[in-house]
Formats: sequence, C-alpha cells, structure tokens
Amino acid sequence: MPLPRLDPFPDRAMPRWCLFVLLVVLGGQPVYAQDTSATAPDTARSWHDGAWTRIIERNGLEISYIFYSEADTRNDGVVLRLRNENDYSVRYSFTVIFRGPNARATAPVEGTLRPGEMRTGEKSGLFWVPFKKQETIGEVGLRGISVQRIREPKSR
Repeated sequence: MPLPRLDPFPDRAMPRWCLFVLLVVLGGQPVYAQDTSATAPDTARSWHDGAWTRIIERNGLEISYIFYSEADTRNDGVVLRLRNENDYSVRYSFTVIFRGPNARATAPVEGTLRPGEMRTGEKSGLFWVPFKKQETIGEVGLRGISVQRIREPKSR
C-alpha cells in the first residue's frame, strides 16, 4: 500500500516565501555557483603589497606608506616604503609632511638605493609618530621630491 502524500501544495510548486522561511528557520545561507571561468588572481606580487598605499612613482622610485593607528599604543604613526625599480642606483631626497586637525609636522628624508632595492621601517629612518597627545594624522604628503641616477664609475 502506498504511503499517503504529505505535500501541502499537491498541485503546484512550493511558494518562494516558504523557501525563504525554511532557510531562515534552519539557519541556511543561500549557495551560489562559483564562476570557474574567472581568471586566477595575480600572484606575481607578494600578499603584503596590498597593505601599502602608493603615494607616487618618480623616475623609477616608488614611494608608498602604511598608516598605524596607535603605533606607540597612544599616537598614530606612518611608515614609508621606498622601492627602486630601476636597473641602476638612485639618490633620493624629499620632505614628508604630516597634517592633523590641529597639528603639522615635517621630516627630511634622503638616501640611496641600489637597483631593485627596497627600504622601509624605523631602522631605515622611514617610521614616524609625528604627533603626541593623541593628535590624529589626517594627511601625509611629500614635498621637494628629487630622484637622481647615480653614475657608476667606469671600470678600467
């Protein structure tokens, strides 16, 4: 003997609102198909490159920064990253400017980078906590950027 049919809607499909209620009651999340034709993500650059905000590229020198809220447990900080993308050494100099709602500070930056070299952080003189008393950094800027090729002495 066949079992009786328990379908509350025997002559039509289940209404959409029932599916929604069922998903909410059971805690289910709708599942969508993944597009397998999508291009794979670019892995040519390191994962941490996405953390840096690029400011400028000048004559093959890329300058970017990361903002640190409460870098010294109280005050905001900024670290710069300099990357020489040239196949020759460069000498660089500029002034970094920090502005907040009620404060302003500047710091001179200068040095050299070999071909392909990257420099960042406190040991390289590229980390600052410019304001004390919990002043917020609102803007970071650069002024007087100079990037010059270092002429290698000709070997004999």
